[in-house]
Amino acid sequence: MTTVVYEQEYEVYTYGESLCSQMVRIACVEKGIEWKSKPIMLSEVAVESNNLTPQYLAINPKARVPSLVHNGTPILESYEIIKYLDRQNPNSGPRLYPEDQNLRSRIDAWVLGASLRDDGEFGTTLGMAIPMVSSPAIRYCLKRQPFWHVMRKFSKHPLPSRGIGFRVLRIMPVPRGITDKSVAAIAQALVNIENELSGGDDYILGSFTQVDVMMMAHFHRLEDVALGEVLVDGTLPNISAYWARLQARPSYESAVLAYHEPHWREALQAVFSDSQSPEMGKLKAAINRAM
Repeated sequence: MTTVVYEQEYEVYTYGESLCSQMVRIACVEKGIEWKSKPIMLSEVAVESNNLTPQYLAINPKARVPSLVHNGTPILESYEIIKYLDRQNPNSGPRLYPEDQNLRSRIDAWVLGASLRDDGEFGTTLGMAIPMVSSPAIRYCLKRQPFWHVMRKFSKHPLPSRGIGFRVLRIMPVPRGITDKSVAAIAQALVNIENELSGGDDYILGSFTQVDVMMMAHFHRLEDVALGEVLVDGTLPNISAYWARLQARPSYESAVLAYHEPHWREALQAVFSDSQSPEMGKLKAAINRAM
């Protein structure tokens, strides 16, 4: 097992605006864990980045964030990190991945749909759709970087498909068909959450779990990419109340809002200009069809 140099028991290598990084930071705060933040700038966001350096690749060979290092041992993939943190700290904070096997099975099903996974197909689930509606901001970040710099560095990405994806995105936007499929997947996921909350519980599976950690980050991203109106306009009243509860948790301020990063904020401002996303009409129509 790989061991890396560490300074503190828990260290999280994270980019401020990364969805998966947000999820792990939320989990750390919810569990009351003392952890050291190790900032990583992503190569798709800025020229001066460090996720493709040999030093970081020794920790995470896929060059992605987040990475948890626990007493020198790296744990990768945000959904696995959250489960790991909960198992290591069962008596601190809410049980994000409880012992009850039936509840774990339900959590696993929701996590599968909310995760960005290597074996997933873009646009098919919430976790595989959110990056597609985020792509205009990512493309803006890529286009700010010199063309040949982008082509060169991503030709060496340890995940060839990811390297190709960023190079293509530098040249052209995500195809319309994938975006439309992503909007439909987000709509269906929101309606599923609305229905799950119809029994009156505060959180999706009753108590606050890993599922809610992930939704806090996803809903924040929907606001970032100017699709957040559907969370508060009354069409999905259970979600509106749920989103307010998530935002009221201290972890939202300290693990999400406190980590806003200038490159990403500039991209959001340039792309969306404080207006609605051009996908808003399609998202609302898809929600109405799914209800």
